[in-house]
Amino acid sequence: MTNKQFVQSERTYLVELLKGFKPSQWKAITLCGGWNVEDLAAHIVVREGLIGPIGIVVPRLHNLHDSRVKKLEAKGHSAIIQKLEKYPWFMPAVVNTGEFWVHNEDILRGALHIKRPVATAKQNAILWSSLQGLAKIKKGLVKDLGNVVLKNEHTAEVITIANHKSKNDTIITGQAGELLLFFYGRRDVAKVTIKKAP
Repeated sequence: MTNKQFVQSERTYLVELLKGFKPSQWKAITLCGGWNVEDLAAHIVVREGLIGPIGIVVPRLHNLHDSRVKKLEAKGHSAIIQKLEKYPWFMPAVVNTGEFWVHNEDILRGALHIKRPVATAKQNAILWSSLQGLAKIKKGLVKDLGNVVLKNEHTAEVITIANHKSKNDTIITGQAGELLLFFYGRRDVAKVTIKKAP
């Protein structure tokens, strides 16, 4: 399975999920910043535009992102789904690997409490690769834990994130997808084992 195939499968899963939702389910709270399903689905579309990402990255321009989310929501659920059905040709799959997995889980593990099949070995391999890349550029997400070792419980592979200002060591073990959720701040729902090293 390639990154592109993985992202397409996650995107298709989201589209089919949304198509089956009742209006009340669209208003259900997700794990992402207090957003409901409608907000999160619209965000996914907006972040793939030209202006939306700027509003995400630059704090003082958050209104650019938010205004486009509200504008899309005003067009209705069908409009959001139609946008999601068209994968933007200019968006590299590697940029969306972790994003789609985490956001889909945000919906599933939020107020709706929907379960889906456990990730396959191939899917976990893709997610592990994504985590390896993220751990290099977003070390700050786990800096409060000191020196961190992320351990893949299936393959025993590890990712080490050094924090030279700390003497604390934390080992976090789990499936790749669960470790990715933990890394992205969904610590309360990520199914991992945390051990403080002596």
